[in-house]
Amino acid sequence: MARQQWVLGIDGGGTKTTAILVARDGTLGAGETSGPSNLATMGVDHVARLLVDLVKKCCQKGSCVAQDLHAVGIGLAGAGRRADRAELRRQVIELSKNEGFPIHELVVESDWRIALEAAFAGGSGIVLIAGTGSIACAKAQDGSLHRTGGWGRVLGDEGSGFAIGRSGLGAVLRAYDGRGPLTMLSELALQHFSVSSIEELVGKIYREQADVATFVPKVFQAASKKDNVAQGILTHGAGELVDLVRVLMEKIQPKRKFPVALMGGLLEKDNVYSTMVKETITTTVSRVVVQKPQFPAVYGAAILAFRPFMHPAP
Repeated sequence: MARQQWVLGIDGGGTKTTAILVARDGTLGAGETSGPSNLATMGVDHVARLLVDLVKKCCQKGSCVAQDLHAVGIGLAGAGRRADRAELRRQVIELSKNEGFPIHELVVESDWRIALEAAFAGGSGIVLIAGTGSIACAKAQDGSLHRTGGWGRVLGDEGSGFAIGRSGLGAVLRAYDGRGPLTMLSELALQHFSVSSIEELVGKIYREQADVATFVPKVFQAASKKDNVAQGILTHGAGELVDLVRVLMEKIQPKRKFPVALMGGLLEKDNVYSTMVKETITTTVSRVVVQKPQFPAVYGAAILAFRPFMHPAP
C-alpha cells in the first residue's frame, strides 16, 4: 500500500508563524504555531532555525515522517529581496539535513505571494493587505504578477496599522501643542499606554519603544464615537489603501469585473475601517467586486508546495 504524501505550508509574520500539513488528496493533517518570523527584523539565522523546528513539530503532530514530506511552501513577511529568500532557503535545507529531517523541495516567497494564492485558490484577482504594514498585489488573467506599496513603515505602508497609530499619536501631540484640534485620542492614548502625561507618553514611545500600531483600536473607538480627528485619520488611510487597488487595476486593465479580496488584521474583521475601505473601493474604483478570501494565507503556501505534484518533472 502506497504511503500518504504530504506538503506543508507556512505563513510567517511579525506576530506569529503558522504551519499546516496537507495530504496530496487535500486532507488537512495537522497545524502548529510558533513565534514571529519577519525576515527583515529577525534575521535569516533565527528564522531558519524557527522554521525547521516548526516543520518538525508539525510533522510529528501529523504523524508525517521526512520521506513522506514532499514539499514545503513558505511565505514570510520581510522577504521581499530575492537574495534573502535564496539564503534562507539554503540555510533551511542545510539545517534540516543536519537535524535528520531533510527538506528536499522548498519554496520561499513573500507573505503577499501566498496571500494572493490563498485568496483566489490560485486564480486571478487583487489582494489588498493591511495589518501592521500594507501592500496590494495582483495576479492578472495571463498569470503575470503585480504589486504596489509594501515599502515598510519608514518609506511607505500607508493606511497600515503603524501609519494609523502614528497619525493618531501625532494628532495627540498637535492637540497638546495647540497646533491641532482637541480630540478624545489624547485621553485614550494616556490610558492605552498606561501613562499620566504627554511627556511620559513620548518617553514610552521613544525610550521603551512601545508598539505604535497597538493604538489602532483606540483610533477605531474614537472614530466610532464621531471624533472628527480620528475619522479624518481613517478616511485618509482608507484613501491610501484604495489608491493601491486603483493603480493595480490601471496596470492590468481587466476586460471583466475583477475580484478584490481584503486581508490582514485591519481588514479581515468587520470594523469601522474595513467598512470604510470596502465602501470606498466599491464606489470609486470601477469594474471591481470586493469578496472574502477563499482561504487563509497559510493555505496559499501549501498551494505553492503542491505545484511539483501538479507539474511533475518529465
